[in-house]
Amino acid sequence: MANFEAHFAGFHPLQADEDASPEALMLARSRAALAWGRLQGLVAHLEPGVADLLAASVIHAQLRDALSQAGHAGAAAEIDLWLCGLAAPPAEGPHVFADPWGITHAILTELSLARWEPIARAAQRLRAAAGPDRGCAGPADPLSPREAIALAGQLASDAVPHSDSTWPLVAIDHLHAAAAASTEFAPSEPDQWLLDLPGGPMALAQPRARTPLWAIDLVAGAALSGSAPGTVPLPCPGALRAEALAPWLWPRERGILVAEALESSAERLARLVEQARTRHHHMTSTLADLRSNSRAPLLYTLLAGFGPLRPGQIERALHLSKNGARELVKSLKTAGLAEIERHRGQVLIRASLAGGTGRETDPGVDLSPVLSAESLAEFDDAMAAIDRLLARSNGSASKE
Repeated sequence: MANFEAHFAGFHPLQADEDASPEALMLARSRAALAWGRLQGLVAHLEPGVADLLAASVIHAQLRDALSQAGHAGAAAEIDLWLCGLAAPPAEGPHVFADPWGITHAILTELSLARWEPIARAAQRLRAAAGPDRGCAGPADPLSPREAIALAGQLASDAVPHSDSTWPLVAIDHLHAAAAASTEFAPSEPDQWLLDLPGGPMALAQPRARTPLWAIDLVAGAALSGSAPGTVPLPCPGALRAEALAPWLWPRERGILVAEALESSAERLARLVEQARTRHHHMTSTLADLRSNSRAPLLYTLLAGFGPLRPGQIERALHLSKNGARELVKSLKTAGLAEIERHRGQVLIRASLAGGTGRETDPGVDLSPVLSAESLAEFDDAMAAIDRLLARSNGSASKE
């Protein structure tokens, strides 16, 4: 296991009384390895069209997570309209890391060079759709988004697994260790402000400066594929969590957090695989009569995988003329696969998705289960019984 003890010595008030059990660590790692292996099995046997749709979905998830993690509030809710140029950039919270456009273009530039071709193709098209880079590092930013990605790539290449480890995904532990030892990625201590008030001095803790952990998520798949040849080096949104870098954690306690984060990221990507399969099947069954060289499936792949686009963005992404883009949109709309909307006077093209128009749910938020009619009836009966009991109790109390 990666050695974190060099970064912390002595008592800390947040440290647990004792380390987690070896059995708990083994269980967490087994679950993570199972989730990662299942994901790789799903990705290894994808049809080309499904792979392209998955790639666009993964890029969208990576961008959304990066903007949220960098402190740009509302990125998850407004990212689609913002990327289309139809909404203001995500609101900046305290201690943001870099400009949102700078983060977006840095990620798309990096992924356009990805080793997995579907990711590279999708990133190149989306980069063209986004237009020129409008972002830059602010004067207070210690490093630019591109520099953060370059540093993360160096950490990933240095995360060489030890030959004596029985943990097949040990590279993720080494990646966390390298991040904890790095001044650019390790969580910083919150700033303290001392206010001189009439009642006496008061110390106020300011929010921690944000570190670009999203850049390590971007290269985590490459680090893991180094210890498992033949695996697809996907970006892994959420694979590296700041809480797993806390210096007061016990070794096995930290290892459990690392494994749980990887399991959650792998399961999230597996859900995107299933989503891509469903949407691709919906598309192929609907567009079965189109000629083989039609670019309508490619446009639907971008719309269904990544999100809505404006006509000008479609022209740039697919290198089409205005008439060509108009005809593609018309063919998708006629087939019931696209919708034309107007937002602030601008035309927006959105995919009509199988099973609804909702996007991926936020990580860590479970969908509410759909209850049957029988379950709802039982619930109503139980609530009525409680109401009768309360009525009797209130009546007895009033008589006394």
